[in-house]
Amino acid sequence: MPSRKIQSVLCVDDDPDICEVVRVTLWLMEGLDVRTARSGEQAIDVAYEFRPDLVLMDVIMPGLDGPSTLGLMREHALLADIPVIFLTAKGLPAEVARLTKLGAIGVIGKPFDPLKLCDDLCVLWNKADAARIKRARAGQSQVRAQVSSLSDNFLARTGNDVDCLRAIIERARRGDPSMLDEAERVAHSIHGAGAMFGFPKVSAAGGAIERLVEKIMASTVALSSTGEPAVLQQLLDCTAQLAHEIELAGHSHSMDG
Repeated sequence: MPSRKIQSVLCVDDDPDICEVVRVTLWLMEGLDVRTARSGEQAIDVAYEFRPDLVLMDVIMPGLDGPSTLGLMREHALLADIPVIFLTAKGLPAEVARLTKLGAIGVIGKPFDPLKLCDDLCVLWNKADAARIKRARAGQSQVRAQVSSLSDNFLARTGNDVDCLRAIIERARRGDPSMLDEAERVAHSIHGAGAMFGFPKVSAAGGAIERLVEKIMASTVALSSTGEPAVLQQLLDCTAQLAHEIELAGHSHSMDG
């Protein structure tokens, strides 16, 4: 059975010229969606959002290098099966063997010929071991189970976060706003993770709290004697809405499971 067509590629390289050359070159492949990242850390974030079919990644980068980035990808269930091709100026057989052993499906040497890059990618993609493709398909059920478990943990943790937010608001009522930055951090986490785990209403409720706390922290009069009741009541209302959405999401998630 032939390999499926590549539809999306993430290019990771700290050199903006390399990223641009790859983007322009791969644009020639009809229907291919190409995005770029300038570091290993950024690559992890983009990969979570983008879920590319393939990652084309430089080996040597400041901070998190290519092999270390690949290692982190393999630790995350949602990124573990994304094929990676390395770009390297050190294309000696020993280096190629090392990178392949790490889990790369191939290595392209630098400097590469932009006019041949599309062909090189397709060759390496199609030569990827059939067993790898089979394992990736078989692993989908395992990934779903892991994500479901992580979703359960998220809802349980977020339920505890509601208690934390209420305690912070109560402290603010008593004239101690020092923990509002912690409320912002908690709400920000709920906002981002809720969307990732497929709970958009939980995410939206977390985002509403985050924005309100940011507004309070940016204002020097928000917690004055005249402004305190209204703004803190808004926070309490948003927190109650968050608790409600968590309860609904937990019920729906258990029914789906």
